Amino acid sequence: MKLYFLLIFLLLSFVQKAQVQIEFCLFSDSVIHTPFKINETDSLTKFKFYISHLEVKGENKHVSEKQHYLLDFHENGSASRIISLNNVDTSSILEIEFLLGVDHKTCNEGIGEGALDPINGMYWTWQSGYINFKMEGVSDNSTAKQNKFQLHLGGFRKPYSSTQKINLTLEKETSEIKICFDLNKFLNGVNLKNQHTIMSPSKESVSLSKLAKTCFYVN
Repeated sequence: MKLYFLLIFLLLSFVQKAQVQIEFCLFSDSVIHTPFKINETDSLTKFKFYISHLEVKGENKHVSEKQHYLLDFHENGSASRIISLNNVDTSSILEIEFLLGVDHKTCNEGIGEGALDPINGMYWTWQSGYINFKMEGVSDNSTAKQNKFQLHLGGFRKPYSSTQKINLTLEKETSEIKICFDLNKFLNGVNLKNQHTIMSPSKESVSLSKLAKTCFYVN
């Protein structure tokens, strides 16, 4: 009898644990497909950002094997924007936490490899560190030449530390989590008349990084 209950317990434990897939996607109320076209006057030519120190929290804490991910929305397909966590008790997941950007310690260590390789076009200098969030495109609201805008948000030294901690709550048990970024909310919060070109750590970089933080939500 004791063996029977032990087997049942082990079986339930096995059933509860599964691979969790976290997909990052874009949201726009446009009828034109993103990420290239947002509406008739606005389009993106580049959009990518770093996610680091991803944790899924509940009764237990599950940490991603990789510390840093570079999510590029102009990569072909969505596979590059899916993060998988193994052996997660999906019944206890309550919250997802991650950093938008590269943490201070990693920036201090200088050039990295893989997702952190400068070949990805997301590194300034050892003094400025990594670009946490890069968005480039064209908009009628931009007063720059040819209506272009370049928003390169980063900085890890005070007073321009721009990395943002994001906490998202899950409302239901699932092994497939979709985290969306609201493009319209972000662009509506940017004054492209005056903020069309940000290419270094600054007050504007910090301000827009805080705006970007509010644009993530669980779908």
